[in-house]
Amino acid sequence: MTIIDPAFGTRLAHALATGPQALITLVNEALLGLPGVRTVTWLATAPDRSVTHRIGTSDPKGFPIGGFDPIDDGAWNRRIFGDRLPVVGDTPAQMAEFIPETDQLVAMGYGATLCAPVVIGGEVRGTVNLLGDAGILTPALLAEFHTLLPIAALVFTFPGISER
Repeated sequence: MTIIDPAFGTRLAHALATGPQALITLVNEALLGLPGVRTVTWLATAPDRSVTHRIGTSDPKGFPIGGFDPIDDGAWNRRIFGDRLPVVGDTPAQMAEFIPETDQLVAMGYGATLCAPVVIGGEVRGTVNLLGDAGILTPALLAEFHTLLPIAALVFTFPGISER
C-alpha cells in the first residue's frame, strides 16, 4: 500500500530540499485542485505571538506576501490561537462571524473560507487558508484538506519562516 502517490512524493522531496516557497507552491497546487477552491494563503505567527504575517499565497495581486495583523482578542484569533480550531465559513454570514473583512472578500467574489491552524509541539505556528465559492466546504472537501494539512505543516518547520 502506498500512502502518498510516488510522483507527489518525489515532488515533495524536491520541494523540501529546495525551501519553503517551493513547498508552498507544491501544496498550493494540491489545495487549488480541491473543488471550488480559488485562493490559498499562508500566515505565520511571529515568535513573540504578537502578529501574523502572510508568507505564501496563490494570488499575489489580491493577497500579497507581507503585511502584519495583530493577534488580538477578535473572534478569528480566539478560534485559531485560543481554541486551536479552524474557522469554517461556508457562507458570507458564517465568514462574518470570524472575519471583519468579509464584505471585502465578498466583493472580490468569495463566499467561503477555511482557516486552519497549524499546531506543532503545542504551538500555533501559523494558518493555511482557503477561499472559494459559497457552499464548497463539504465534508468530502474538508476531509481531503485535512489529509494535506500535515504536509502543509512542514512549511512551518523551516528555520526563520515566522520571521520573514
